Amino acid sequence: MSKTFKISVVLILVILITVFSWAFFSRREGESVEETLSNILPFGSGENAPGGTFGAESPGEAGEEEMFDEFGQPITALFRLAVEPVAGAVAFNKSSTTAAVRYVDRVTGHIFEIILPGNNALGMLQKKKISNKTLPKIYEAYFRPDGNAVLLRSLKDGSDTVENLSLTLAASSTADGLYNVSATSLRGDMGSVIVGFGNTLYYSLRDSGSIVSSSFNSAALKTIFTSIFTDWRLGTVGNNILLTTKASSDASGYAYTLNQSSGSLSKILGPLNGLTVTADAAGTHIVYSYMESGLAKSSAKNLQSGAIMEILPVTLSEKCVWSTKNKGVVYCASPVDGIGANEPDNWHRGITHFSDRLWRFDTNGEIAQILSEPKTGLGLDLDVAEPKLSPNEDYLIFINRRDLSLWALKLEPF
Repeated sequence: MSKTFKISVVLILVILITVFSWAFFSRREGESVEETLSNILPFGSGENAPGGTFGAESPGEAGEEEMFDEFGQPITALFRLAVEPVAGAVAFNKSSTTAAVRYVDRVTGHIFEIILPGNNALGMLQKKKISNKTLPKIYEAYFRPDGNAVLLRSLKDGSDTVENLSLTLAASSTADGLYNVSATSLRGDMGSVIVGFGNTLYYSLRDSGSIVSSSFNSAALKTIFTSIFTDWRLGTVGNNILLTTKASSDASGYAYTLNQSSGSLSKILGPLNGLTVTADAAGTHIVYSYMESGLAKSSAKNLQSGAIMEILPVTLSEKCVWSTKNKGVVYCASPVDGIGANEPDNWHRGITHFSDRLWRFDTNGEIAQILSEPKTGLGLDLDVAEPKLSPNEDYLIFINRRDLSLWALKLEPF
């Protein structure tokens, strides 16, 4: 065997090990390494299918030069905040006049902060690293509303064991601008996690079937509810907790409100196949999506009056976020090519990717207004996940599920 051939074999092995390692650490929750590789490698990219793209590639750079000028300043209402994969983000008011976004880098666990342009005009983005504490393989991050605490979920030493570490951030006077960081390990086999008001986390425990709460900086747990069913999806609905059974197009789903004081359950929806629900902060409105006879449907419901309004074009409720300033107004991303019969199962698994438009729906007057068409305007396929509004509701922040990059849409004042 020639020396050149041996060197070639070694190089190929190194490349393959590097690619598979990256795929493992960068995969989405519930996604296999094979599924991740099918999304990033030049082979096995799949074909377009009704209701989404299977094994879709990340969006190219075709629209990049149209989003920023030569100085890196956004010149379009829709622009990318972070190209690297993001585990989670929050938009908050840093001061009375300044809005900011903080996010966690999925690969390193480093935390970054971006100051968003204010007023009604776009301006230069100010980005800095505020924590360089390296915590690799972070696949989920849940920020406190003020951005000064975050729950990080990671895989321990390449295994399937999940570690839950809460970080509290405090500004320092050091020249590098890095924040002081204190850490608290949170106990339990966590399932679904949500951030409540103030300093509260709510999460389900898979091993006991309990719904519990804790603060970000304390391992002490308060049990709110216990049942034999362990696979809940959690949300907030006013001062109470929204419990939804895990969605499947082949199974009936139910949604309940859980009174965190009394522990009592009240059914609000079901049985509906593939049911997912997003509630507003006041607990007066919900948007929900479901499957009926193989067709996807989405609606908004006023929980006080019982009135139901169909949301068109159809979307998944997880692509929606309610306004807190304008009661009955919800912002949603809606797939351009519709939603297929096997959803939201395939989307949750990372098999399906959508190309979305962004809408504003006013359920009071049944008015739908399109805000952005990324595919038409910039040639970008954006699969919107985890949408959030900035406190002044002048920005919509979201993660693109195709590559886990972070995006912002500047909203016109309404």
